[in-house]
Amino acid sequence: MSNIIYFVTGNQMKIRHAQQAMNAYGIAVIQKKLALIEPREEEPEKVAEEKIKQVAMQPGQAVMVEDSGIYIKALNGFPKTYVHFACKTLGIENILKLLEGTDDRTAEFHQALAYMEPPMKTPKIFSYIDGDFKVAEKIWASENGNKPGFDQILIPPGEDKPLCSFSEEWRAERDVRQNGEKMHYVQLARWLTGKEPNEINRTDARGETAENK
Repeated sequence: MSNIIYFVTGNQMKIRHAQQAMNAYGIAVIQKKLALIEPREEEPEKVAEEKIKQVAMQPGQAVMVEDSGIYIKALNGFPKTYVHFACKTLGIENILKLLEGTDDRTAEFHQALAYMEPPMKTPKIFSYIDGDFKVAEKIWASENGNKPGFDQILIPPGEDKPLCSFSEEWRAERDVRQNGEKMHYVQLARWLTGKEPNEINRTDARGETAENK
């Protein structure tokens, strides 16, 4: 088992989430930027599986790819994995118009992670649902450097303002706190190590243990 995993993504927030979750298992997560073709699939598990097949692995190198979708119950799960397409074509304002007069404004994030290391021929897939979000009735202004999009209308459970109002650090910590062992990053870490987080030394994102610092 490698204690270093290369995470193929250009999204720094995903790196933070992965590091926050896998740190306690002695696994370092290193960002790797590659241009991947986005498969046209409705389920994130299938998207992640197809994307990781595009990554050329180096000897001894472990890699992972993540994909997610937003599922709004009143819209029969729309936009699913087509989040960027929905923002670009329909727009957040028109999505809110589709929900006018709707009592059920619940939404879920479906998250999937694909992992491979030599000599694996097929990826291992891990997934979970981050649920109980509510769709706001208005578009909030983005804060903390967050980009415009669904983050402006999705309110986390137990909060009264949407994701765009919170920092990346808070969002990573909330994900770990809210979802714990069901997170795909934690599922992968436990599958690789076969251990609970308190059985091993904590490491930071560079793979250094507390004793080595």
